[in-house]
Amino acid sequence: MQQNKMNLSDDLVVLLNRLALNGDIRMAGHVLHAYVIRFWKIERDVATRFVIRYFEKHYPKQLQRYVKKRSQRN
Repeated sequence: MQQNKMNLSDDLVVLLNRLALNGDIRMAGHVLHAYVIRFWKIERDVATRFVIRYFEKHYPKQLQRYVKKRSQRN
Protein backbone atom coordinates (compact mmCIF):
# COMPACT_ATOMS: atom_id res chain seq x y z
CA MET A 1 0.00 0.00 0.00
CA GLN A 2 2.79 2.44 0.86
CA GLN A 3 4.55 1.91 -2.47
CA ASN A 4 1.41 2.74 -4.46
CA LYS A 5 1.04 5.97 -2.53
CA MET A 6 4.52 7.16 -3.50
CA ASN A 7 4.01 6.78 -7.28
CA LEU A 8 2.99 9.74 -9.39
CA SER A 9 -0.15 9.33 -11.48
CA ASP A 10 0.27 8.94 -15.22
CA ASP A 11 -1.69 12.14 -15.88
CA LEU A 12 0.61 14.10 -13.60
CA VAL A 13 3.72 12.69 -15.27
CA VAL A 14 2.36 13.69 -18.70
CA LEU A 15 1.58 17.19 -17.44
CA LEU A 16 5.02 17.61 -15.87
CA ASN A 17 6.65 16.34 -19.06
CA ARG A 18 4.75 18.81 -21.24
CA LEU A 19 5.42 21.75 -18.95
CA ALA A 20 9.11 20.98 -18.49
CA LEU A 21 9.79 20.34 -22.16
CA ASN A 22 7.94 23.51 -23.18
CA GLY A 23 10.22 25.58 -20.97
CA ASP A 24 7.83 26.15 -18.09
CA ILE A 25 9.69 24.17 -15.47
CA ARG A 26 8.73 26.64 -12.76
CA MET A 27 5.03 25.88 -13.24
CA ALA A 28 5.81 22.16 -13.34
CA GLY A 29 7.59 22.57 -10.02
CA HIS A 30 4.59 24.34 -8.49
CA VAL A 31 2.25 21.60 -9.70
CA LEU A 32 4.46 18.81 -8.36
CA HIS A 33 5.04 20.61 -5.06
CA ALA A 34 1.30 21.09 -4.50
CA TYR A 35 0.59 17.48 -5.45
CA VAL A 36 3.21 16.08 -3.07
CA ILE A 37 2.00 18.22 -0.17
CA ARG A 38 -1.68 17.50 -0.72
CA PHE A 39 -1.73 13.83 -1.66
CA TRP A 40 1.33 12.48 0.11
CA LYS A 41 0.80 14.64 3.22
CA ILE A 42 4.47 15.65 3.35
CA GLU A 43 5.81 18.82 4.97
CA ARG A 44 6.76 21.73 2.73
CA ASP A 45 10.52 21.46 3.31
CA VAL A 46 10.57 17.77 2.46
CA ALA A 47 8.34 18.36 -0.57
CA THR A 48 10.67 21.10 -1.82
CA ARG A 49 13.68 18.79 -1.60
CA PHE A 50 11.73 16.05 -3.38
CA VAL A 51 10.74 18.38 -6.23
CA ILE A 52 14.33 19.54 -6.72
CA ARG A 53 15.61 15.97 -6.78
CA TYR A 54 12.82 14.90 -9.14
CA PHE A 55 13.77 17.57 -11.68
CA GLU A 56 17.50 16.90 -11.23
CA LYS A 57 16.84 13.26 -12.11
CA HIS A 58 14.24 13.56 -14.88
CA TYR A 59 14.83 17.01 -16.44
CA PRO A 60 18.42 18.07 -15.72
CA LYS A 61 18.87 20.22 -18.84
CA GLN A 62 15.65 22.14 -18.29
CA LEU A 63 16.49 22.64 -14.61
CA GLN A 64 19.96 23.94 -15.45
CA ARG A 65 18.48 26.40 -17.94
CA TYR A 66 15.99 27.63 -15.36
CA VAL A 67 18.64 28.02 -12.65
CA LYS A 68 20.94 29.86 -15.07
CA LYS A 69 18.19 32.29 -16.10
CA ARG A 70 17.21 32.82 -12.49
CA SER A 71 20.77 33.56 -11.42
CA GLN A 72 21.19 36.07 -14.28
CA ARG A 73 18.11 37.98 -13.13
CA ASN A 74 19.54 38.46 -9.64
